[in-house]
Amino acid sequence: MQEIKDWINWASRFCLSRSLGLLLIRISVGLVFLMHGWMKIHNIPMVEGMFVHFGLGSWVGDFIAWLEVIGGLAMILGILTRVFGVLFGIEMLVAVFLTGVGRGYQAHELEIFLMLVAFGLALAGSGKYSLWKMECDDCGGMLCDRGTTCPAK
Repeated sequence: MQEIKDWINWASRFCLSRSLGLLLIRISVGLVFLMHGWMKIHNIPMVEGMFVHFGLGSWVGDFIAWLEVIGGLAMILGILTRVFGVLFGIEMLVAVFLTGVGRGYQAHELEIFLMLVAFGLALAGSGKYSLWKMECDDCGGMLCDRGTTCPAK
């Protein structure tokens, strides 16, 4: 029995990698936004028409399409993860309300999932596997000067 317990403990310690988990989450969320944005860019007249139908300017369609492409790529690479996490979370929250929040959870399942994961990444940060990790390991602050202004020092 102790051997099994030791093996389970070894396996769980081996699999413990917060940064690797964040990388996998960033890649999956980034790919979803990147691919949806790419589709929007290739159908921009339809996207602009959809946003006009919702009572917004056609420029909002252009903005959302490019936000998803640039932000999705940045999310995958770990660049400005917290910033794009907040922007994607807000985008999905607005999408739920624009398309009718009264339609219930099932009609908005993907938007709600992406909103929560995006806000989660905004809170958790990018992890160490990123091209531009902005959060301080000591205090969590964005662009913290670890040498002089970090409150954790």
